[in-house]
Amino acid sequence: MPIISTTPIADAGLAVDPKALSNLRAYAAKDPQGALKDAAREFETLFLDMMMKSMRTAASGRSMLDNEGSRMFTGLLDHEFSRKLADQGGLGLADLLLKQLSQLVPKTPEADTSEVKKLPNLPIRRA
Repeated sequence: MPIISTTPIADAGLAVDPKALSNLRAYAAKDPQGALKDAAREFETLFLDMMMKSMRTAASGRSMLDNEGSRMFTGLLDHEFSRKLADQGGLGLADLLLKQLSQLVPKTPEADTSEVKKLPNLPIRRA
């Protein structure tokens, strides 16, 4: 039996589901770099899946075996091909997204304690 690798983002569910979105936010707060990496890989998977679907539509040849079941199976197969391609590096889109978006991720205080030590002592005001 093949081992199916899943990521926390893939396990999160639909983005429109409020519970899945809060789980995704919690994962991103806990491990922002890992969440960013998983999101970039999922985006590349989605992109490859859409590309393969478009190629299938453009090269659609009607045959005697063409029916709803075979189209559904082909769609599932294309999705798995897309996932495997993205997991193995794909087009390099995930790496480029990760490089670009990782510049926007704020640094964690424990990673850079020098900034924390430079803060002046501020007086505490009581209301």
